[in-house]
Amino acid sequence: MSCDLTCIITGHREGRLAVASLRSFWAAIDAARAAGHAVEARLVLDRPNPLTHAVFEAHRKDAVAFEAYDHGDQGKVRNEAVAKANGRYTAFLDADDLWSEDWLVQALDFLDGAPETHIAHPAYNYFFEQQATIFCHVDQESDAFRPDLLRIANYWDALCVCPTAIYHEIPFCDRDIEAGYAYEDWVWNCETVAAGKFHKVVPESVLFKRRQNNSQTIRASASKSLGRRNPLTDYTHPIYERSATEG
Repeated sequence: MSCDLTCIITGHREGRLAVASLRSFWAAIDAARAAGHAVEARLVLDRPNPLTHAVFEAHRKDAVAFEAYDHGDQGKVRNEAVAKANGRYTAFLDADDLWSEDWLVQALDFLDGAPETHIAHPAYNYFFEQQATIFCHVDQESDAFRPDLLRIANYWDALCVCPTAIYHEIPFCDRDIEAGYAYEDWVWNCETVAAGKFHKVVPESVLFKRRQNNSQTIRASASKSLGRRNPLTDYTHPIYERSATEG
């Protein structure tokens, strides 16, 4: 059965940290439903420890799916979960991060009437725990966006609200830190930009990101991992010609 939005929270070995994330997950869903949106929830685990599995089970509520995988790869898990999504849009949350209660409502209102090529990001990510910093997302259609910078630095986080069809068209690549490859979110951003999608910023919105010493991003950085090749790796891509003309 189709609906407006599929919400997917992915867990691994977060343990009790997942309690706050699951509460924020359901609070945002409740707010979206109260605003008149049809929302389905999917709880997804990848090689969870027993505590994380128990925490997810305790917060299952009316989720249409509770699934566990054995991939050890967040990209693969997201791809499998979104393949079963019934929503016109899909929103991801990681089980150590937090949604604002009004995030889904803000994003759906922003996307209402927008082209199906638009992907909604919060204006800010507030990082907490190991650091207290604010990351400002850049609207792709603003003067601050530079496609050549996207080749060497990531502009956007994966916790967006995106048309589900885009995830079907452009899935996440495999993560393989041992072989030197990571940053599947960054690669996906490059691939979507190259395919003519637009990463947009929802004004006055914020998500909360927990920064831990053992996070996947820090592990990838410490191992000097690279992103896989993508269309923007090559400077012959037409986007660079357009950028030079506009600049």
